[in-house]
Amino acid sequence: MNLKALCKPAALAAGGLACAAGAAAQTPDMAAMEKWATATVIHYEVTGVLSDKHVQIPAADADQYADVVEKVTLSFDWDKNKQAFVGAPKIANHPTQVTNLVGMGDGCPAGEMKGTYEHFDALALTANGEGAAELTGVRKHPDTMVAESCGAGLKLYKAADEPVSTWIGPPDPAMMAMGPYLPKDSPIKITPDGKSIVMTALNNNWVWTYTPSVK
Repeated sequence: MNLKALCKPAALAAGGLACAAGAAAQTPDMAAMEKWATATVIHYEVTGVLSDKHVQIPAADADQYADVVEKVTLSFDWDKNKQAFVGAPKIANHPTQVTNLVGMGDGCPAGEMKGTYEHFDALALTANGEGAAELTGVRKHPDTMVAESCGAGLKLYKAADEPVSTWIGPPDPAMMAMGPYLPKDSPIKITPDGKSIVMTALNNNWVWTYTPSVK
């Protein structure tokens, strides 16, 4: 088995993840690969962290922005042969960290948030049958007071929710045997303890850490 084959499910995640070329020619840890090759159902504990800059906070096109950090944790059993979940995935959302609230530009009032902003509240995780899964949820915009056109007066923009989604690709744990041979610039990393796979999306700022175990 080569690295290209191991990476196929990840590459299906809406183009968001990719594997590095060239590592497949290396010699993997065959004992580790055999351990995972005999397993059919893999349990994953997953942490996803998103860091976005200058995010628009109101539910409309208005000049109030902030830097946000979002965190989602997932727990599920995955049949790696059927490319499907076994049972229902568990989803836990964490409060969005909102910092650096700013207005239209330097020197403009930052406005006010009248509630809690949640950048990505995950609700469901659905496999597509081809090795990837869509994580769907909502973005919760609070009531906001915005200094329009850098003016002194504040305009109210009402709270609203909007649908959001992103894709993940549960990796084959045998990939951990290839850790020493991954290029330094690969979007896939193996943690120093060799127990987790870290996958950085290429089409957004999500970073996913998968910790697998044999079910």
